[in-house]
Amino acid sequence: MLDSVNLERMGIPSVVVVVEQFVTAARATARALGMPDVSLLVVPQDYLGEDRAHVHAVLEPLVGELLDKLFVSG
Repeated sequence: MLDSVNLERMGIPSVVVVVEQFVTAARATARALGMPDVSLLVVPQDYLGEDRAHVHAVLEPLVGELLDKLFVSG
């Protein structure tokens, strides 16, 4: 989170990748660091410990959202 906040302050777009269960904590941390609107990419936690094919299936659909957050919204 701190790295993303620092990059954003330098004008470099960034996205914090966070699992669903930590979104509230991530938002609280972003507020505490003075950047409540830092961009988050929320991923499901269920890919941890899974094989490569499963991880790819879970995360690949999020690539477009990641690119949008980096290059369109930023």
